[in-house]
Amino acid sequence: MTDRNTTMGFLSPQPYMDQAIVSMRERLDVRVLEPQGWSDAEVDAIVKQCHEQGVGAVAGFAQKDAFHHILINERLGNNVPSRLAFLYCMNKYLMRTLETDPFWFDAVDPLNESDEQIIAKIAEWPFMLKNTSLSLGRGIFKINDADQLREVLQDYRQDTDLQQLIAYQNESFSKEINPQDLPDQLPPFIAEHLVDMTQSIEYCYEGYVTADGEVVHYALTEEIYFSNHQALGYLTPPLSINTQQAGQIEAWAKEYMGRLSDLGYRNQFFNLEFWILPGGKIALTEINPRAAHSYHYNYLYSFGSSLFEDNLQLVHTGTRLPDSPWRKWVEGDAYKYTLIVLITGKQLDRVDNILDYDYVDYLERDEQILIRHNRQRDESLSAQDMTAAGVMLMQLWITGETPAELIRKERLIRSKIYQQQPEDCVYPDYWHAE
Repeated sequence: MTDRNTTMGFLSPQPYMDQAIVSMRERLDVRVLEPQGWSDAEVDAIVKQCHEQGVGAVAGFAQKDAFHHILINERLGNNVPSRLAFLYCMNKYLMRTLETDPFWFDAVDPLNESDEQIIAKIAEWPFMLKNTSLSLGRGIFKINDADQLREVLQDYRQDTDLQQLIAYQNESFSKEINPQDLPDQLPPFIAEHLVDMTQSIEYCYEGYVTADGEVVHYALTEEIYFSNHQALGYLTPPLSINTQQAGQIEAWAKEYMGRLSDLGYRNQFFNLEFWILPGGKIALTEINPRAAHSYHYNYLYSFGSSLFEDNLQLVHTGTRLPDSPWRKWVEGDAYKYTLIVLITGKQLDRVDNILDYDYVDYLERDEQILIRHNRQRDESLSAQDMTAAGVMLMQLWITGETPAELIRKERLIRSKIYQQQPEDCVYPDYWHAE
């Protein structure tokens, strides 16, 4: 068990995490560390800093921190996920090969396959084409026909910077893996079944694997989407399923993570995104080899649990944690509903011309709502910034004693925060306060 005399390292916290670190320091000696590259010299410099400050273990919570989490903790003598397990988690094709009953998918390698070879193996049209190693929604395409596919493939063949980035990542992650253990394919793209988002619901499952390989359930969050498939927010605990379905999710997560545990995934949290399809089948979206930092406040506000602190404690002790939001939800303890409200922009303009910052300031100052500013008010959005869902401008954490209270609060905020209301964001049928 960690205590006030235990010194722990928090890797590269973002500004919105400040209040969480202040709270943790009431119980732990938390030091902020800012690792940069993955070279031996850079990592050794951070480890030296840990030794000088008495830091016994570290945790990172963003995708960019996940590899540093391994490199630093390994040098500090802590159990860490194996390089092979981490490689599987960082490649959308490899992670899907571990599913027992996956929907259709196939590897796509534009540098070693012709357009016609790739087109010939596409089993379903339209389909999703995803870059296997990018994050934050980049490199994801809905492909409707062969002409569109050819265009995307050609763009990749001309993007030598992206090719070099992917090669560098794969080389770094594979560096200490026995060549005989490396998978046969490490493709830059995966083609896969297009999920009907009007008929399926996506969830984020948080769990961890202890040092001796036990898969433990931690929490569950539901992803809420507008009818145009743009994300509305992330809700903890979920609204669209009840605890009677918890057993099915537990069994699926334990089976999938058991395969990763066999590959050496140990002593770390993980975040599984999955679909529940019509008929109840669970299908993997992706796995992140880390705790999902955005959900820390969901678990804190809803259940009083500290994800950051729990992750640090796991790395330090390697043993099962004393409690979890999952246990509290399944056994019917008291809780609140917490929603991360996602505010996006689709205009090529300054951010303060898109949002009403008098209202934003009021929410922060007077209502004490936590806001993560993904973009600053004086920034301008460009065409290069745009994804299909627009650009994430900010995230807000709100709570309610009931779903209806929460829904009313979210709809009020969204109706006031934009200078001009988006016209294409139609609420789903169930997102109405009774």
